This record gives sequence, C-alpha cells and structure tokens, in this order.
Amino acid sequence: MKFDTILEYQSVDRELLAIESEVAKSKERAVLVNAKAKLEAATAAVGKLNHDAAELLANYARLSARAEQLKAKLDEFDGILEGVADVNEADYYLRQIGAINDEVTALEKDAAKDAERIDAIAAEYKKTWEAGKKASDAYKEAVAAYNAFAADMQPRVAQLKAELAKLEGKVPAEFMAAYKSLRAAKKTPAFVAYKPESGTCGRCFMEVSGATRSKLKNPGDHAECPNCRRILYIPEE
Repeated sequence: MKFDTILEYQSVDRELLAIESEVAKSKERAVLVNAKAKLEAATAAVGKLNHDAAELLANYARLSARAEQLKAKLDEFDGILEGVADVNEADYYLRQIGAINDEVTALEKDAAKDAERIDAIAAEYKKTWEAGKKASDAYKEAVAAYNAFAADMQPRVAQLKAELAKLEGKVPAEFMAAYKSLRAAKKTPAFVAYKPESGTCGRCFMEVSGATRSKLKNPGDHAECPNCRRILYIPEE
C-alpha cells in the first residue's frame, strides 16, 4: 500500500516524540534547568566581582603611585621659603605647595574609598563563592538524577531509532522529505487522512480549497493541506 510505510514510520516516530516530550517535561529536567541557571548566575557573579576587584586594585595602585609622586614633589619644596625674600615669589611657592597638598588629600580620600570597596568585594566574594559551590554541587546532583532518569528510557529510545532507520530506506524520498520538514516545524502527525465527506483536513479540521479537493478524489491520492501544510491522503482500500 502506498502510505503504509510512511504511516508506520510516523507511528514509531510519534512514540519516540512522546518519550522525548516526557523527558523534556520531567521533574528531573526542570530541576536540572533550574540548577544550571543558578550555577551560571553564581559563575557570572564571581566573574563580575573578579573584574571589579581587578579594576579597583589597578586604580588604587595608580592613585597610590600618584600620591607618592606628589609627596616627593613636596619634599622638593622643603625649606625653599627660607631663602625667599620676595613676597610674590613666596606666595607662588605657597600656592604650589597648597595645590599639591590638596591633590594629595583628594587622592588619599579616593584611595581610601577604593580600599573600602575592595574589602567589601572581598567579603562579598567569599559569600558568592560559597553560594557558587553550593550551586555547583546542586547542579552535579541534578545532572546525575537527570541522566539516571533518561537512562531508563534509553533502551526503548534505541529500539525505536533502530526501527526508524530500517523503515526510512523503504519510504519514498518525497514522503520522507515532507515528513522531516513537517516534524522540524513541530507539525505532527505529518500525514493525516483527508475527510472527503466534509472536505476538511483530518488534523487542523479546516476546509481545504477547491484546488486541493480536486487532487484528492481517489484512494492513494495525496496533497498538501493549504492551511496547516500537512500531507493529506486518501486511504487505499
């Protein structure tokens, strides 16, 4: 019979799809997805803290280096006013010294803020690392549970896949191509019986066009449903 092999293939594949759906909707799968999300979030948080700490340390080092440069420059002014008789010259040096002192003070304040933030990050990092370790342990447990659950299905899955492989070579190429395309689009079953008495698709139940009806008159005829794109066929006697 023209459609026997593809319909048998479809039947076997639908059982395989049902198993895949059961696995995808299982509690074990949901726990695994949740555990993975938490682990990824913890990993991202640790990565951000590392990045922030590295930036702060680099900035702290720059501020400290600049402060040391300015302090060295202040040392150059040490005793310089003792030999200055001109008031304007003395005022110039005093303003220079004042400006350097102000910058040093500002740098030290910024460096102190960075140091406080680094300490806060260190404390936060410890808590985040511990949370990440727990998330990692939970993820490993979830993977083990999911794999054990999926392993129970594997013998039947392997059997079904073997049956599909044997059947595929017997299915007409055009039918196989149409089936795989529809399966990829999640339109299963892909091959459905046409209802000539109502002129409707056996799956979407929409009325087909006159052009499509004209292709579906005799047993063995087939055509694409203009609404859902499934393959309509008239069963052979």
